[in-house]
Amino acid sequence: MVGLEMDPMPLAGQFCATPEESQKAISMPLSWVLCEQCGLVQALQDVDDRMLFRKYNYSSSTVGGLVRHFENYAILLSNTYDEKSLRFLEIGCNDGVLIRRLPEEWVKCGVDPSDVARQSHTADDQQVYQLLSEPFTEALVAQQQWQGKWDVISGSNCLAHISDIRDVFEGVALALRDGGEFWVEVHDLEALLSGFQWDTIYHEHKAEWSLDSLTYCLGILGFERVHYERIPMHGGAIRCRFKKTGKKQQLPREWKRYVHSIAALSEVYQRRHDHPTAVKFAKSAEKGEKIVAYGAAGRANVYLNQLPALPFDWIVDESPLRVGKYIPCVGTPIVSQKVLMEKQPEYCLITAWNYRDDIVSKNAQFRGEWFTAFKFMEGD
Repeated sequence: MVGLEMDPMPLAGQFCATPEESQKAISMPLSWVLCEQCGLVQALQDVDDRMLFRKYNYSSSTVGGLVRHFENYAILLSNTYDEKSLRFLEIGCNDGVLIRRLPEEWVKCGVDPSDVARQSHTADDQQVYQLLSEPFTEALVAQQQWQGKWDVISGSNCLAHISDIRDVFEGVALALRDGGEFWVEVHDLEALLSGFQWDTIYHEHKAEWSLDSLTYCLGILGFERVHYERIPMHGGAIRCRFKKTGKKQQLPREWKRYVHSIAALSEVYQRRHDHPTAVKFAKSAEKGEKIVAYGAAGRANVYLNQLPALPFDWIVDESPLRVGKYIPCVGTPIVSQKVLMEKQPEYCLITAWNYRDDIVSKNAQFRGEWFTAFKFMEGD
């Protein structure tokens, strides 16, 4: 069933080299559908991965909050497994922010087709892990002769970006030894819905997972959930640990309980122009005041393009991959932190609101007032 339809918008991960390129960016429709079989929420329009990720402007190690998260995650994994010769594979390793922090004695491999993963691995003189620059699939497992090879497989924030998720899960089942474990971290659908986080909905997020849908989809392939916890990463996420048992489980279908929440989210999205923050910045623009934002990630691309009548003068970002570029379609220039300190605007909207505490702390000399448009979890 279709649960939400958004105005056409460009890819959230697209950042343009010039204002002219920004004006030529293509906007595409985006609809949310809810699967009545497993309860997974998916983007109806499946954009080809070669278009989505050929220039992936996201390097996890440039985000302080993510670095702390993966430092702690690496400690958790290291303390969980004592084996000196443990074989560990990470799906979607990005720039190695997790895998390079794991014990030296472990055999480690990352699988990630992005240019960020390849460039980071090439620049690393120590080469502490093997990298395969291609998508993880069941065919790749067979090609590499990985059947039953790996003790632990993990995937953090990557399951949202995969079209054929069954193929990936079947590949995990094939690659793990009997009794091996699969750790996943996914954005939490329930946190998204309760916080009305419509700025998280974009083409790159092909799926939004709940604990129910994740457990169902892995259960029918012979995995048992042995632990889970909700964590503050990305405005609300779930970390789950599954064991390969080979015993397939047909679990109850829980999709109906999300119908009302998705309808409520759709209503909030339709009224986005009336949100107090949007009204405040619209009035400031009418007075000729500068309106600016902080955090040029996917959420910012969504927010600025879904509220194009708000003429943001510029947006700050800390990543060198984005500074000097432009938000697609609306053409907002991306500038460094230095500009915020020099210009000292009266107001600044934190579009990367899930890192609000970090941003405010890093910019203690900013004399203006901070605003956010969404709820966020403390400690993220």
